[in-house]
Amino acid sequence: MSFLSPFALLLAGAIAGFWWYNRPPATIFMGDVGSYFIGFSIATATLMATFAGEGVPRHAVFAPLCVLAIPIYDTLSVVWIRLRSGRSPFEGDKNHFSHRLIMLGLAPKQAVWTIYLLATACGLGALLLHQVDAFGAVVILTMVACLLATIAILEATARRRR
Repeated sequence: MSFLSPFALLLAGAIAGFWWYNRPPATIFMGDVGSYFIGFSIATATLMATFAGEGVPRHAVFAPLCVLAIPIYDTLSVVWIRLRSGRSPFEGDKNHFSHRLIMLGLAPKQAVWTIYLLATACGLGALLLHQVDAFGAVVILTMVACLLATIAILEATARRRR
């Protein structure tokens, strides 16, 4: 566990330094390798933190899903859109969540801040997940599911109106 805290701080510092130049209007872009590394690092760190120590409740295993709920939603929805239109899921396009928010009428900054707020709301549940009983875990997981369902409903409604 002593490795995890310094690693998380270093990763957060590197992301914050990069974010300064990547916020709208972005002057540099990360690319696939950087985003894969960050995703892998976050997933590994949450798994290490979830399973570290004695007496961790079983439902704490869902913490990584809460932390990564928005990126998982984005990935699954993009794959679904591409497969539904008969294209390869590995082919790049402008169907990611941020692009869809902009197509719905949000400004790029508004789309970015919307994603930040949604990711924060889902991630905050993960902070409490190891401290609550089974009922509290169900409430937290239901809250995350409701946020994702609300996003999906709003997107579907906006698509039908266009």
